[in-house]
Amino acid sequence: MFDIRNGFGMTDMLVTDAARGAALAKVLAGNAAVLMRGHGATVVGPSLPYAVGRSVYLSFNARVQAQAMALGGPVAYLDPAEAKAYLTRGESRGYERPWESWRKQALGR
Repeated sequence: MFDIRNGFGMTDMLVTDAARGAALAKVLAGNAAVLMRGHGATVVGPSLPYAVGRSVYLSFNARVQAQAMALGGPVAYLDPAEAKAYLTRGESRGYERPWESWRKQALGR
């Protein structure tokens, strides 16, 4: 979680200079995404299709998780080894196929 108030006090929550960008990058570190308090999320990737794909699935998975939590009962999160295995095998397949669909949607075609 990136809370811009931690280093910059009360602001407009925008990352508008190098110091704020560096603070965000430090919290993001080697992760694919970081939630920003009151301001959505920042998502990165090695290419535009990856960044878009991660954004799409971050939103989708957050909705599914919120719905599952609303049902009650325990939530069985991935453990670090499962997450690492996915990143090593699953995501490495990329987002080439859905990328074309997302691109066409964005262009209105």
